[in-house]
Amino acid sequence: MTQTSHSVTPGGIGEDDDGPATVLLRGPSEETWGPIWDQRDPRTMNVLAITTRLDPLEWVDACEGQLGELPVKTGAIRIGTPIDPATTPERPAHEGVDLPLTAVERPSDLAELYTAINLYITEWLHTDEQTVIWIESLTPVIEHVGTKRTVSFIEALAKRLRMTGAIAYARVDPRDHDDHTLSLVGDAFDRVVEADQEEAAVADSREERVLRVLRSAERLSIETIAGRVAAGENARHPEGHEPANARLVAIDLYHASLPKLADAGLVTVDWTGRTAELAVEPTLVDALLSRRGRREE
Repeated sequence: MTQTSHSVTPGGIGEDDDGPATVLLRGPSEETWGPIWDQRDPRTMNVLAITTRLDPLEWVDACEGQLGELPVKTGAIRIGTPIDPATTPERPAHEGVDLPLTAVERPSDLAELYTAINLYITEWLHTDEQTVIWIESLTPVIEHVGTKRTVSFIEALAKRLRMTGAIAYARVDPRDHDDHTLSLVGDAFDRVVEADQEEAAVADSREERVLRVLRSAERLSIETIAGRVAAGENARHPEGHEPANARLVAIDLYHASLPKLADAGLVTVDWTGRTAELAVEPTLVDALLSRRGRREE
């Protein structure tokens, strides 16, 4: 039976010997989920990325940015886009790191994809590090081969992963599929992790400060909120840091932070009157901020 955990960053999944071999991450494709979720020492991992949107080298940059350094071995398989040998070397280097690069040009060719994945797994079997696979998006596969074949592919991959001690993470955007498809695909994974839209909305510190301002007030003008947010940021800035400007903060709130919070159902905004107020009970805000604080500890 699929286990579901509600968390934006499910650290610790798969760290024990009996942990899952496959984990499905359900959330918007533009969500800033990093490629590695165990948050373990990169020196204990070999990482294989299966990319559909990101260029493999962009993925490596994101991986290095999240982990602080690259894993011991890093590989990438690009789905749906042929590799142009005139512009992309067969084995491009990334700051001195050899990056084996493979292309599976047809998302419908699951046999080729499985073979490409297995080649990396087999090659890395002699190492002491665990192989971690990140499938950027299952959507192209589901769209090309259907739900049933996608489920069979995941189940076959899971068997191979369990034999080798590897683990795979895959992302799917719920907006791209109906509930029946999501349920069938989710059941094929050992664990499903939902991206909580409310928690994602407060992942940025400025959105958090907006909620803290509105937590202790009723309806406020956007300019007033911006002034209090800027004051809070300036109080936390180190000496010599460029101070936050209330006018620029107001522009950012109007075009970025408040729409994000409104889409998450946390804030109600009167765009004509340029005012905002909480759309939920303050206790929910307290719970969200508390969970965020625990994740940062």
